[in-house]
Amino acid sequence: MEKLNKYTFGQKFIGQGAVIFIWSCVPYRSEWEYNISAHKAILLDAGHMCQNLYLTCESIGLGTCAIASYMQKDMDKFLKLDDDEEFVIYLAPVGKY
Repeated sequence: MEKLNKYTFGQKFIGQGAVIFIWSCVPYRSEWEYNISAHKAILLDAGHMCQNLYLTCESIGLGTCAIASYMQKDMDKFLKLDDDEEFVIYLAPVGKY
């Protein structure tokens, strides 16, 4: 968890969660249909998924916090993503508050 704390610029609560949801994307999979609008759709969908995570956490007495501030290259490498075709776009730890 120390690496995740470091890769999120010292946001220590990241490592305190019971689970961390990390969203990645492969833009090419959407570009064939949505062309230049694909990137917007990908980011909107990630936001919608995270909003559902917030709602779910609230309903079962847990907390979460969406994180978009992280070291891109380090996070991609940590997850063994190629950082060209697939890369991290969002993350959220879940735990008791």
